[in-house]
Amino acid sequence: MTTMLSNQKNSIKNAKPIGVVLRISGDGENMKSHYNALDFCGHTYKIKDTVLLAHDSHGQMNKPWVVIIKDISGMKNGNIIIYVQWFYRPSEIFMGKNMESFDTRELFYSFHKDEVHAETIMHKCIIHFITEKSQIPLRKKYPGFIVQKVYNPNTKRLIKLTNKDFLPDMKSEIEELVLKTTSHLGIILAIKSEDEVDEMEVD
Repeated sequence: MTTMLSNQKNSIKNAKPIGVVLRISGDGENMKSHYNALDFCGHTYKIKDTVLLAHDSHGQMNKPWVVIIKDISGMKNGNIIIYVQWFYRPSEIFMGKNMESFDTRELFYSFHKDEVHAETIMHKCIIHFITEKSQIPLRKKYPGFIVQKVYNPNTKRLIKLTNKDFLPDMKSEIEELVLKTTSHLGIILAIKSEDEVDEMEVD
């Protein structure tokens, strides 16, 4: 996936920051004011929201990108930039392979980050982080995507959410996302490390 900062959006409406400035970073033309939320087309988006992004497909019918918002910043030129963390669809990493073995709701989390224009946001989406030993929620009762593994685009490996080898900050982030799902679904999910093989390589 490549950065979309160079893409020029022709939307009449522009994203606007909401609330007070949390902090300032950079200097000169690169100075950024950081916020907790933004408004775009009458909808509020906050840090930690999961959203769909419009795909710059040049007329091709591609599925939207899926990301989680990690930071919101306003540039001196008025542009609102969101710092995001990517989710991958199975079709994006298993190109040319049979996709029937995957749940159509399945996504893979990643720690790949990028900056994009806030105007690429389409709308919010629901993502359930479910450990592999837990029951996947019914689609009709709990619509949304399902995440059970993390994809490392550098090593091309899929890693279970319960892998004990994640760095402390990564492990803490995953546990927070799993616990958020448990709170939403009202169920108890196992987040302790498992003894079985919990990593696989993607060809």
